[in-house]
Amino acid sequence: MTKIMDLADLPWFAGLPDEVLAGIESGSRRRHADRGQLIIERGEPGDSVLFVLSGHVLAVQWTRSGREIVYSEIAPGSAFGELSVLSGMPRSLSLYARTACVLLETPGTLLTGLMDTQPQVRQAVIQGLVRRIHDLTERVQELTALDVEERLRAYLLRVSLEHGGLEPGRRMPDPPTHAEMANIIGANREAVSRALAKLSRAGIIESGRKYLRIMQPDALIPDDTGRGDCPSR
Repeated sequence: MTKIMDLADLPWFAGLPDEVLAGIESGSRRRHADRGQLIIERGEPGDSVLFVLSGHVLAVQWTRSGREIVYSEIAPGSAFGELSVLSGMPRSLSLYARTACVLLETPGTLLTGLMDTQPQVRQAVIQGLVRRIHDLTERVQELTALDVEERLRAYLLRVSLEHGGLEPGRRMPDPPTHAEMANIIGANREAVSRALAKLSRAGIIESGRKYLRIMQPDALIPDDTGRGDCPSR
């Protein structure tokens, strides 16, 4: 059974007094989203923040030709929507449930009030925004300097770290499809499928229907040439 996080488990709210947590809970509402369901549409008014209590969410945008670009995958414990709340601007990205999700929607006025009265909430929001800038900078670097296989390696490394570390044989729960991976790393599905097959032949990963296991995480780490260890076969 998928674990649903408690309010006190959310990084922004960890350590807050019980009465403050109770006020957040009573002023917010829980939402459930099925896999593939639209949660937020680009251009909508941004008057609330949403926290992922379970499941995964994709932040996406489309090109004029209709190609989907995935900006980020939002994991349990993370928040989204605070940029619009703080800037007063409409939503800049659309968000879809990659898996079935439970979300907590908190009014923007409640968040800004907490930022005024709870220093740790204000600090957590600032740190989250700075982290997002770093992530976007890293993504731009990957898109401009790395080829498809190198970007895929970097993505698999990040996912391994997000799911508990670089332990050999660690299984990635509910991995994205090849098409979703392609949208995340800025490639096409065929190129991602070829790169995954190459990593599988080298014994670095094992993959099958609805599972992916990182067998040799150290081999994904770039060497002095910029590539990991992937012997040709």
